[in-house]
Amino acid sequence: VALACDALRTPQLLFASGIRPAALGRYLNDQPQISSGVILNRAFDEAGRAVPSPTDGRDQLTGVLWVPFREPDTPMHIQVMQVGTSPIAVGPDDGGPRPVVGLGGFTAKDIRAEDRVEFSETEADDYGMPAMTIHYSLTDRDRAAVATAIGVITRAAGRIGAFAEGAAPRLLPAGSSMHYQGTVRIGERDDGTSVCDPSSRVWGTANVYVGGNGVIPTATACNPTATTVALAVLASRTLAGQLSRDPAP
Repeated sequence: VALACDALRTPQLLFASGIRPAALGRYLNDQPQISSGVILNRAFDEAGRAVPSPTDGRDQLTGVLWVPFREPDTPMHIQVMQVGTSPIAVGPDDGGPRPVVGLGGFTAKDIRAEDRVEFSETEADDYGMPAMTIHYSLTDRDRAAVATAIGVITRAAGRIGAFAEGAAPRLLPAGSSMHYQGTVRIGERDDGTSVCDPSSRVWGTANVYVGGNGVIPTATACNPTATTVALAVLASRTLAGQLSRDPAP
């Protein structure tokens, strides 16, 4: 049995099925996200009108330029986004006669067991599943990382333009990234701090596997899809090997 119902509903289904490792729903991880909108200086006009060459390494499809996480200089993942293709609101649609870009950032969350999804034994949601309560907050370390990210974004904005009205850097509400992770996390040992083994098999079971962003055990500061797919490939290889050894029904 393989469950991949997202990082909230996968642990919910396990809980409803009576499969309840100690870490189930715990270590909830979501990347704190900062957003802003910057009106570009006139000096960028001609560059913006230029036709990119075939060898230009910038992403010409999504309209997003990535500046990767790198400690200690850039301890956050930064995105420079065209307003029309930005996955999040970055401020006004335009800066009047001046073009606007979004400057956003993801920081790495401090991973804690107390950040969790709690499932009710008595109350159900609209689907008849155990109702959820989210327990989640930022630590002092998280807030310091956010302050650092805002400082980096502010300095970068000063080099290319100025913040649009009402679009100065701001921390978005928790969960805005939609990159929920950790609630069915992988671990090396069944010591109460993880839900599944490195092959994504749930501890204490012979044939239950989990997938999705919830299996990621560490902090991340970017879209976790590639990491999740890599872990799913490892799990699939293990599961395929198990099926090839099992006798046909």
